[in-house]
Amino acid sequence: MAEHCVITEESKKVAPKLVYLLKRLLDEWMGKKLCRIDQPGFNSAHLPLFMTIGKSGISNNELAAKMNVTKQATSKIVKELEAINMVKSEKSPDDARVVMLHYTPQGETFYHHLKSQVMDLEAQYKKVVGTKNYDIAIDTMLKLVQFHEENNCTE
Repeated sequence: MAEHCVITEESKKVAPKLVYLLKRLLDEWMGKKLCRIDQPGFNSAHLPLFMTIGKSGISNNELAAKMNVTKQATSKIVKELEAINMVKSEKSPDDARVVMLHYTPQGETFYHHLKSQVMDLEAQYKKVVGTKNYDIAIDTMLKLVQFHEENNCTE
């Protein structure tokens, strides 16, 4: 028979709960600070893929792999970003079968705006916990992401 979870003082430091809370609060911050002010139609679901495209561009396949989602999922968001003139698709000059994603001029301007806002938030985080602790937290999160990508929680 499975054990039932009981919320105790110790459960306040449960990693999945803290990750959930931080994600929810970040989503709220993004909705208020990033996504609605300067670009109607852009929402928090667009942000991870939009920022992953980068200034040099990326193929849809590479984008899906980096985001660990299906090509269909990235295609849907890319179409939404194209509809609001943030991203454009072009055939790769090296391989006509590959579609490359690039920012439009409007998208590049918005990318710089978003990057600036995220850097400001990171600076605030560093003030709260210290640069060294922030860097340790980022390194730790990267290792946890890698763990889940490699093990898919099978251990």
